[in-house]
Amino acid sequence: MDSKKDAAEDSIVDFIEDDEYYQIKKDKQQLENATWGIYIFAVMSLLFYVIFLLVNHADFNWLFFAINVILLAIYFCLAAYSSHKPYTAFIATIFFLVAVFLLDVVFTSQLNIRGTVIKIILAVYISMRLLAAKRVQVYENKSKCNIK
Repeated sequence: MDSKKDAAEDSIVDFIEDDEYYQIKKDKQQLENATWGIYIFAVMSLLFYVIFLLVNHADFNWLFFAINVILLAIYFCLAAYSSHKPYTAFIATIFFLVAVFLLDVVFTSQLNIRGTVIKIILAVYISMRLLAAKRVQVYENKSKCNIK
């Protein structure tokens, strides 16, 4: 009887001393911060857009409104998806930021410095967490568990 109890206790101790588990836990904290960064970016974009609409209500454009609502919804969806598949969501977010920037420059022929700086900061912040996202996604796929 004691041998079964000792074996069970040893396996718990081995799990607790698992370095990979603690590394993934630290990586999850980094991913949570990056996810909050995407949410904050989406909320800031929403606030700037609402302020723009309040100031320029005379020349309201429904097409511009619809495009911005869709973009904001995509940012929120990517932030939510990063909780499940962080690496995939972060790559998609960076790609989406670059695509929106390029389309904005091509179609409007204007360069919004504030928006560009914020997008660059977000892209760099997310790209700094790509390795952690990759490790977490591989670990979760391997172990089929989520670490909270």
